[in-house]
Amino acid sequence: MELHIYKFSSLKYTYYYIKMTYRDISHLCEMARVLSYPRLISMENFRQPNFRLVAEIMTWLVKQYDPLSDVPSDIEGEQDRVIFIRAITQIIATKAHLKLNTKKLYQADGYAVKEILKVITPLYKALRDSENKELDEEDDIDTHYRYAMNDDITTLKNARQLCSTITQKGANLHELLGKELDAREARQEVMNRGMELSEVQDGIREAENAAKRELAKYQKLIDNVQTDEVALEEKIAKRLEEKDRHQRRLDMLKSVRPSFMNDFEKFEAELNELYANYVLKFRILSYLEKELEGHFRSQREKVQEVSRQYMQSINSQLTEQDQQRFNRQLQDQNDEIGVHSDEDEDDDESDEDDDEDESEDDEAMDRAPPPRQPTRRNKPENGTGGKKHRGMTDELSDDDEQMQMGRRGPDMNDELDAEMDPRRIGAGNVGRRPPSASGQRRQRQQPQQRETYDDDEDF
Repeated sequence: MELHIYKFSSLKYTYYYIKMTYRDISHLCEMARVLSYPRLISMENFRQPNFRLVAEIMTWLVKQYDPLSDVPSDIEGEQDRVIFIRAITQIIATKAHLKLNTKKLYQADGYAVKEILKVITPLYKALRDSENKELDEEDDIDTHYRYAMNDDITTLKNARQLCSTITQKGANLHELLGKELDAREARQEVMNRGMELSEVQDGIREAENAAKRELAKYQKLIDNVQTDEVALEEKIAKRLEEKDRHQRRLDMLKSVRPSFMNDFEKFEAELNELYANYVLKFRILSYLEKELEGHFRSQREKVQEVSRQYMQSINSQLTEQDQQRFNRQLQDQNDEIGVHSDEDEDDDESDEDDDEDESEDDEAMDRAPPPRQPTRRNKPENGTGGKKHRGMTDELSDDDEQMQMGRRGPDMNDELDAEMDPRRIGAGNVGRRPPSASGQRRQRQQPQQRETYDDDEDF
């Protein structure tokens, strides 16, 4: 029982110590910050003994009191620290008239903070008082020069309030003085009455019973804690047994090899092999697709290049043929000029020449080559080639056939009409001039020109 009470009191004292230490450290940090201490002090610096920080703070405080004081700087050894603490306490005692506890300073923990506060508090209060005094003086000056009228009004209001307060206080005092006679008699009666022993015993007994009830309550709580502790120990033992049992079961399962493990390893090896083959084939397929795409691209470029060259050659041939056709037209005009100059000589020719001319015309028509069928260029030889322009040449050949039939149709129809119509025949025999040699030559050249043009149109 006494042990539990001692534990409770020690815990209470520990809580009180921690609370006071936290408050002291916070005050120390704030005061050091206001006094412009060169470094920042944290709340965690005094959780553990920190003699270096205590020595630094005390040295700085001593310099604030006496800048010319001689403070030891060596604090590495135990004896050096003792000398340092003694020197600091002596200087503080002579300069600030403060007595410090050397043992608490040497501990360098929360107790040392309290000793440091004894030294730093006068400096902090002096700084605050000087600042407040300066502020008060400034306020007085500002109020005197800037707010004189407001001061008068405020003073008047305060005077009126004080008058009402004095009146109220006087009335209350009069009432209390009237009750003083009754109060005096009651006070004297109580003072004159003696304390009876029985009443004192009853009071002590009542206090003892209250203490016992409080003790029983705490004892019950302790018993409940012990019961809970026993229950928890039983649960812990049970859990440990289950853990050991499961651990043995796990070790047994690890030592036993499953029956399907051989098949699993076999299938795993096959799967690795299949996956390696799959990766290899996939890489080969990707490479072949890339190569095929490059091949198709090169083929398309070649086809475009051949088509371009072919069209250039066609355009150049057409240009040459147009130039030749223009030269022939000029030559024909010159030949016609020569025919008109020889008309008189042609009129003297006989009907026999006309018959011969007609027979020669018929023979020329018979000798004229039949209309050529449209040819297809880029025809494959020996089953190879010609594939590239098959569609283009087929379309061109079909169009050329229609164009050739449209060009040849009127000429052939005119010749047939001339042979079948007797009026044209008679008119030709009577009024027509016998064709000259140049005219016959021009008639013979017409089939050749038409044939050349047909070759061009076959394309």
